[in-house]
Amino acid sequence: MERIKIYDILHHEHLCQICLVLVDHCSMKKMFDQLEHKAIKIKFFAFHQVDQNGFHCTFCVDRSYLKTTQNILMNLAISEENININDAAGMVAIYGPHFVERPGIIDAMHQALTSQGVHVLAISTTLSTSYFIIPAAEVVRAIAILKEAFEIPQGKV
Repeated sequence: MERIKIYDILHHEHLCQICLVLVDHCSMKKMFDQLEHKAIKIKFFAFHQVDQNGFHCTFCVDRSYLKTTQNILMNLAISEENININDAAGMVAIYGPHFVERPGIIDAMHQALTSQGVHVLAISTTLSTSYFIIPAAEVVRAIAILKEAFEIPQGKV
């Protein structure tokens, strides 16, 4: 089977995954404003509306910002039962500027990782990059799996 050509594999082993249930967009705007004010960069973001009164938001920040991020969430009066934090998350992503022209890339990445037992916690994609949040302990193995599954130019990763 022909391997899909990609430009590079991106990765990060030191993330916290934060999953929130929110009741309005105002809470999210305030959270973004506070994260920006504290110079905390969001490394991953996924959002969807559950119903008229609820939203699910998943994002990742560098593990070193966990306490600051938790303080921001507490100051926004988001109840603890609406916050789920995984402090041992990692990310692998594949990048290829031609992805918009090639269907099946997320499927190939998902199949490569899950068929080898890598636990996928969240997925997000753009026109050029597919991001998978996985346990931090699985990042190195996931990179090796992706190197086998995709064709990558020499010197990348």
